[in-house]
Amino acid sequence: MVDKSLFNDISKVNGYMGAVLSDYTGEVLVSDTGKVSKLDETSMRFNEDFRNIHDVTEVLGLGHTRSMNVGAENANIVMACSGADSRVHLHAFVIMEKDGSIALGKMALESLLEKAMAELAK
Repeated sequence: MVDKSLFNDISKVNGYMGAVLSDYTGEVLVSDTGKVSKLDETSMRFNEDFRNIHDVTEVLGLGHTRSMNVGAENANIVMACSGADSRVHLHAFVIMEKDGSIALGKMALESLLEKAMAELAK
C-alpha cells in the first residue's frame, strides 16, 4: 500500500506546495496537502478535467494524455498519468509555486507514479 513517504522526493523540489495520487476515477489514494488548502477536495475536479483531456486526445488520434501543465497566476499544476492501458491506471498532481522548478517537479512526479505502480501491482 502506498503512503505519504511516496512524496519524500518530490517534496524536496524547489517550489513544491503539495501533491495527490489518485486512481483514474479520482479516488484519492494518498495526499500531501502541504501549503495547499482543500487539495483533496479539488483533486476530483483536476482528475475529471484530465480524463476529459484523455478523451479529446484519443478522438484526435493522438492517444491518451500522459501529462499536462496548467499555469495559474500564482502557481503551476502538473498532472501525470501512468498510462490508460497500464495495469494500474493512476493519476498524480503536484502544485508548484509560480517560480518553482517545474521541470524537476514533472520528473519527480513521473518517478512517484512509477513507484506507486510498482507498489500497487504487487
